[in-house]
Amino acid sequence: MTKTLKRVVCASVASLMLIGALAGCGKQTQPIDGENPTIDILCKAFNATSAGQSSPVVQELENYLAEQMGVNSLTLNLKWAPSATYNEKTVTTMGSGVYPHAMLVSTRNSSVIVAARKGIFWNITDAFAPDSPYENLKQSSELINRNISIDGDNYGIYRSRELGRAGISIRKDWLDNLGEPIPETLEDLDRVMRRFTEEDPDGNGVDDTYGMIISTYLQGPLDNLALWNGAPNAWGIDPATGKLAPSFMFDQYIEAMDMIHDWYSKGYINQNMASLPDGKWNEDFLNGKAGIIIDVADRSRRLAQNIVEVEGQENAVVDVFGYVKKDAESPKRTLPTTGYDSFYVLPTPALPTEEQRNFMLGVMDHLNDLEAVNMMNYGIEGIHYNVVDGSYAEKVDDSALQAQINDLNQLSMGIVSFENGFKTKYNDSAAVVAEKVDAVYADNKLWAVANPAEPYVSPTQTRRGTTLDDIMANAKAKYCVGQISLDAYKTEIQRWLDMGGYDVVDEINSSFDVDTVAQETKQSMIDDANQRGVKIADGVNYNRD
Repeated sequence: MTKTLKRVVCASVASLMLIGALAGCGKQTQPIDGENPTIDILCKAFNATSAGQSSPVVQELENYLAEQMGVNSLTLNLKWAPSATYNEKTVTTMGSGVYPHAMLVSTRNSSVIVAARKGIFWNITDAFAPDSPYENLKQSSELINRNISIDGDNYGIYRSRELGRAGISIRKDWLDNLGEPIPETLEDLDRVMRRFTEEDPDGNGVDDTYGMIISTYLQGPLDNLALWNGAPNAWGIDPATGKLAPSFMFDQYIEAMDMIHDWYSKGYINQNMASLPDGKWNEDFLNGKAGIIIDVADRSRRLAQNIVEVEGQENAVVDVFGYVKKDAESPKRTLPTTGYDSFYVLPTPALPTEEQRNFMLGVMDHLNDLEAVNMMNYGIEGIHYNVVDGSYAEKVDDSALQAQINDLNQLSMGIVSFENGFKTKYNDSAAVVAEKVDAVYADNKLWAVANPAEPYVSPTQTRRGTTLDDIMANAKAKYCVGQISLDAYKTEIQRWLDMGGYDVVDEINSSFDVDTVAQETKQSMIDDANQRGVKIADGVNYNRD
């Protein structure tokens, strides 16, 4: 249920202690003029020079927004900050107490959470409701909104990233040579891995192939395998206690590591997986040595685009699918991304009334219109790009013209997916795969398993995350290649707990316990975990006592 929106006055800003003492009621951003508004937006820049007021694209975008908002004129005062130091810029802005009308925040850290709770950012939960007047915003993903929520409410408009991006790239010609269909279960995947390694799938008469490539980015393949095996996504509920615990403590996660260890010991996985850099992940696939990569579905497009250019691989066929199931009877489960990269907040000091808040929401809503999206990503048709074959935007090869749209795509939130939007043009082999990638994205979303702890921030994890993450990353890698035993792996879990993990678990569960949305679904989470036989590994105790 939407909470009552609060009006925030200058005195409340002065009282907030955030990143040191916030400035009081000093110079503030000018309120929005109802007839000729100037909109201040702080956003991230990746170019040395970003599009500004002199850009004809910005001017065209202003004209479009003015028409949609029913005002005489509208000015976009875009305040660009370099991506490398962007987080520091937002901290400085929050510390000064002088805010723009909209501000991109990269992370949902403790500072952002405190500011939201203190009323420094507008609660905009109602903007995403089915009866919202904002036609684009109300099409936003409930799951992604949940991922950026604070205490069950929304204070930001996310910049969308593909939610169902996970996928498996595979050599379809090898499958056909062996008479194998696309794997549907973990057992099928195991069989294909073996046959790719032992049965000469490329038919060259030489024992020179293996099943799957894994790089030092073990987390991607492992987390997908674990989820398919029934493990939670990052955090899961322990049905024995009703508390959340990290996925790496569950039996089903360890069983997935056992799978990788088994494949590794049999030679179905590259023997340099512990040292292969991510940048070389594609090499053995492209040169015809390996037939599977578990990562993101769009990797298959790049593989299909490039493999036909490799000598001896001209007839290679790349295919892609989204997941396998634990077994034929098990439900489909897919590992989603968080679904966003940063989000825009609307600061109350710059928008002191609900009327101004609603006007700004209208501007943000229309920035998600197809016409605005095309301008921000491509510029003006006939000047910055031309339409090719009816559905492809081909940019004009002119650096001066392209500079006029520099970084404008950072304004684009991508809330709505347009069927008639522009597509990227690929060569023939990659174009076929590209269509399948889009189908994988759509299907994956139907079976996405949310991380129940995604909305929560642990101060200890924020402070000590690198140390804690390294402990478990090293333990997982060593276990998968057989360098440590299961008992030694559990010892590393205990070390993680002793180094701050106990605090992380307590902090996550403190947020979970007061989250009314989570509590409404807690019993169903427990029932689902029991049905799948989910349990914490024997000998692992995440409670201090």
